[in-house]
Formats: sequence, C-alpha cells, structure tokens
Amino acid sequence: MHEREEGTPGMEHAKKGWIMKKMLWEQLDDEAKKQFALRKLDQLIMKKEFKVKLVEHKIETLRMMKKWVER
Repeated sequence: MHEREEGTPGMEHAKKGWIMKKMLWEQLDDEAKKQFALRKLDQLIMKKEFKVKLVEHKIETLRMMKKWVER
C-alpha cells in the first residue's frame, strides 16, 4: 500500500481511525478477539479458494483453446 508522508492531507484522519480501531480492539475480551481472528481467517480462505477456482477455470479455457487450434 502507499505510505503517506507526515504532512499529507488526510493523514490525521487515518491516524485517528487507526487509534480508534486499536482502542476498540483493546476493549475486546479474549473470546471476542478469537472469534474476530477466526472470521478473518475464514475470509482469507474463501478469497484464496476463489482465486484457485478462477485459475482452474482459466487453465481449462486455455486447454479448450489449444484443442480448438490443433483441429
């Protein structure tokens, strides 16, 4: 991601958002943190599975194109 310089407009807003998220995170109990981490991992797994299916589809399409050209 792009890092902003200290004087960049909007930097203060980004810092405030990060500080707010950190404060909220610190208020959560261990079970809530665990559930949040599990949801994030599930999202990451689903994203990777989607990418795998997309690549498999592209490979199959290329194989079909190869067969079509060979004819």
